[in-house]
Amino acid sequence: MKKNAKIYLLKDRPDYIKKLSDDDIINVIGTKGSGKTTSANKYIYNDDYIVINCDRLYDMPTDSKIEDEFLPKVKELLIKKYGKVYTGKDFSICYDEIINFAKKNKKKLIIEGNVIYDIEPITKLKGTVIVKRTGVLKCFLRAIFRDYPTSYFLKLEIEKHGPIIGRISRLKNIIKRRKSIFKEYHRIEKDIEELESNA
Repeated sequence: MKKNAKIYLLKDRPDYIKKLSDDDIINVIGTKGSGKTTSANKYIYNDDYIVINCDRLYDMPTDSKIEDEFLPKVKELLIKKYGKVYTGKDFSICYDEIINFAKKNKKKLIIEGNVIYDIEPITKLKGTVIVKRTGVLKCFLRAIFRDYPTSYFLKLEIEKHGPIIGRISRLKNIIKRRKSIFKEYHRIEKDIEELESNA
């Protein structure tokens, strides 16, 4: 990492934007709580776009209600073809399928989610990459306040420990899990360096 690359705790920096190809694809990446979904969801009711929140391709309990109408179709296509939605480096297989799906439907594509930057090298992405560079502490706090009240997990903790200890246990677990945001921040900075070196 460059010497002048430092952790921005509260200060937001401008989004890093890099065009990799002429495809009508916008890849939104960033740490949890950086505003990826908020940015992508601005297009969710625009008929010219398909918006794929990659986190919602997996069977994860969530209280979120906003979903692109094409997302269940994409998920069904991936499971029918591969038996599952790939994670890690293998997500590149799903990524190519999602792109083909958008092209067949003659739509522009906005794709976001942490699994995107599991694709290596990141320069394999198509279209334009937007990296959200929200202050890392801000991301951390946002992610905790967003994820802590998820009813599925909170209910499990309360059933296990009771109403007071259950809530404390949930908070402790979510803080522990969300510490990974600080590692993700450095990973995002390395991805930017890789994108810059591909100029």
